[in-house]
Amino acid sequence: MRAPATVVGAQRRFVARRRAGRRRAARPLILVLAGLITLGAGGWLALNSSLVAVRTITVEGTSRLVVADVMRVAAVRRGTSLFRLDSSAVARRVARIPAVAHVEVARNWPHGVVISVTERTPVAVVRGPTGAVLLDRVGVAFDTEAEPPPGLVNVQLSAPVPGAGDPAARAALQVLGALPTGVRRRVATVQAPSPFAVTLVLNGGRTVVWGSAADSTTKAAVLHALLHRHARVFDVSTPDVVVTR
Repeated sequence: MRAPATVVGAQRRFVARRRAGRRRAARPLILVLAGLITLGAGGWLALNSSLVAVRTITVEGTSRLVVADVMRVAAVRRGTSLFRLDSSAVARRVARIPAVAHVEVARNWPHGVVISVTERTPVAVVRGPTGAVLLDRVGVAFDTEAEPPPGLVNVQLSAPVPGAGDPAARAALQVLGALPTGVRRRVATVQAPSPFAVTLVLNGGRTVVWGSAADSTTKAAVLHALLHRHARVFDVSTPDVVVTR
């Protein structure tokens, strides 16, 4: 006995609704999968496509340094995707160059890398048997020249050549940096056999016994007030009890 047409029609409509429901339920999953495939393909293209490959490497801010030397140390390979470039690692490599005070590495889309270098500026010099060692404002030794630039303050240390971060060199430059401009211009030599025994020799031969770099701001103010006196030695190592002779 055949089912009535109305029952058959109802069954067909029920089956159609179930199929449509399954398709609607599966649609979000299909969309997610399609999105993941698209993202994966896009990511692969970004990491490997020549559309964003490194073609040019620019070094900015150099005067003492040779651009080719910076590029060699940076070790950025042309053809590398900019997405794969580890700019922090490049910056760390360049920062190991003694004459570099600061470095920044930036991507210049779509094909460039820019390495911006800030070089150390010499403010003092230590003369040794191999030449003149240049010190920056914090006492870091970063270069050696046969003849240093004019206008640098001579620093005398117990060792002929200080290393980066040498305590006596740091103390000498900390003292020098605390001096008012007018006083600093009078300094011919800074003697620092140790970080706790800094002495300034002024133009004309007058001597300032400084001691350690502690309280340098106070010591500098006291010295500035005393320099009008007709004395050959100013001992400001204890700024509360100044001795002149």
